[in-house]
Amino acid sequence: MGYLLSFIENTPPGQPHESPEPSLPPTRSINASPKSALLVENDECLLNFLRRWLKDEGYAVRIASGSEEGLRLYRDFGPFNVVLINYCIPKRKGYGIDPLVPQTKGIELALAIRDIDSSQGVIVAALAFRTASEVPRPAEAMRIPLLVDFGGGQLRGLLEKIEVDRAIKALTSADLLRLRQFAKLLVQGVGRAARGRDWEDLFEEALYRTLIGARDTQNGRHWNRKVPFVQHLAGAIRSIASVWKRQFSEKEPYLMSELAVYDAEGQERSPIDNATSSCVPADRRLIEKGEEERVFALLRDDASASQVLQGIIDGLKKNEIKLAYGLDEKKYLAAMRRIRVKLVGRK
Repeated sequence: MGYLLSFIENTPPGQPHESPEPSLPPTRSINASPKSALLVENDECLLNFLRRWLKDEGYAVRIASGSEEGLRLYRDFGPFNVVLINYCIPKRKGYGIDPLVPQTKGIELALAIRDIDSSQGVIVAALAFRTASEVPRPAEAMRIPLLVDFGGGQLRGLLEKIEVDRAIKALTSADLLRLRQFAKLLVQGVGRAARGRDWEDLFEEALYRTLIGARDTQNGRHWNRKVPFVQHLAGAIRSIASVWKRQFSEKEPYLMSELAVYDAEGQERSPIDNATSSCVPADRRLIEKGEEERVFALLRDDASASQVLQGIIDGLKKNEIKLAYGLDEKKYLAAMRRIRVKLVGRK
C-alpha cells in the first residue's frame, strides 16, 4: 500500500480553480456554502430528486440540463465539492434540444471537467445499468466513479470518498509529520503485536479504511465532518494499533525479522549466533579475561571501587557486596560513581 503514502506526500494541496467573475454577482454566493455541487441532469423527475437529496446532505446545488451548460457553469463557478452528471445528456442547439443531434454521454463531460481540474471529484449516474461493469466507457474514464444504484447508501459512500480525497490532498507537511510521529510512537508501543509491520503500514491502513469509509461499514472508518480530519486520522491510527494488540497472542512464534542480528558494520548475522550455550569457547574467555584486566587496571589505585567491581563480576547483589567487603552505603555509592566515571566518563 505504499502508493497511498507517496500519493499524499507528493500531491500538493489543491489550488482554487481560477475562473472569470460571473456576470451576475448574486450567483457567486452558491460557492460560499461549506459544500457545493454541480448537478447535470436532463430528466426533470430525477433532477428534482437528486437536488433535494443533495440539499438534505448540506450541499448548495447548481443545476444544468445539458453538457454545454454544465461545462459553462463549471468554468464560471468551479471547482465544486462534487459534480454529479447523468450518463447520457443531450446536446443543446440554439434555445432548445435538437432531437436530430445525437446525445453526448456524461462520461465525455466528466472527462472534460477532469481535464480542467484533475482533482475535481466527479460522479457519473448510470442508473439504467445494473452494475458498473456493464457501463460502456473509455479506458481513461475507468477511474471516474459510477452511481448505478441508490440502494445501500452508494451515493453517500461516493460523496464521502470525494470529501476524504479532498481532505487528504489538503494535509500540510506539518500535519503529515505529526501523524507520522504519532504512528511511529504507537508501533513502538505495540511491539511484537505489529507482526513485522511498521509505522507506514499503520498510517496507510488508517488512510485506506477512511477512504472506504461508509461504503464498508465493517472495515471502513467513517469520517464525521464535525471532527478535524487530522484528529480523525489520529483516532483511526490509535484504534487500528489497539486492534493489532488485541489480536496478537504472546504464544505466536517469532518472525525471522524479529530475530535478525546485525554486526557493527550493519551486516546481518544468523540468529543462531545469539543462541546461548553452556560451553564457553576458549578464545571468548581469553577476550573476556583481557577486558577484565583492562578495567581493573583503570581502578588499581581505588581499592573500594575494585572490590565493588569484583563483586558485580561475581554476580553479587548490592547488600552482599557491602557485607563481603565491609562497605557502608555511603562508601558503596561513592565507589559506584567512580566506576562509572572511569568506564563511561560520567557519574
